[in-house]
Amino acid sequence: MGEALFYAVLLGMTIGAYYDFCRLIRLVFNDKFIVDFIFCIVSAIAFYCYLYIFNNGAIRMLYMLVTFCGFLLYIFTLGYVTKKLELKISSVIKKWLKLLKNRVKSFKKVLQYIGHIYYNIYVHIRGKKSKEKVNDKAKKRNAKRKHHQE
Repeated sequence: MGEALFYAVLLGMTIGAYYDFCRLIRLVFNDKFIVDFIFCIVSAIAFYCYLYIFNNGAIRMLYMLVTFCGFLLYIFTLGYVTKKLELKISSVIKKWLKLLKNRVKSFKKVLQYIGHIYYNIYVHIRGKKSKEKVNDKAKKRNAKRKHHQE
């Protein structure tokens, strides 16, 4: 039982580290619902696997309490240190994403400009061909009229 409780604390600390990672994603993308939902699902699956391995899937309040204590142990020790680091990292990532977004917008404008050039050339060439077709049809009609008039 001592080994199972040790791994429960270790699982809680691992879930705490995963929570830190999810917190970084939340800080960067400002999307709390989806990230928290995924955190809850992954944590529940990890805890269920732990219970299945060490307790044949039977839920015991002791294991839940010890896992939660491991989670709190991580959050109140390493969590404070990593939170400050995550704030700095998230601000750097936000700047990079903003720069990347601006680059993509400018590249998109270049592609649109090339598309406009291609379209204008296409319309110009097609316009000449359609004018030639109209002129050919007009010549044929005029020839038929002259032929009928004679």
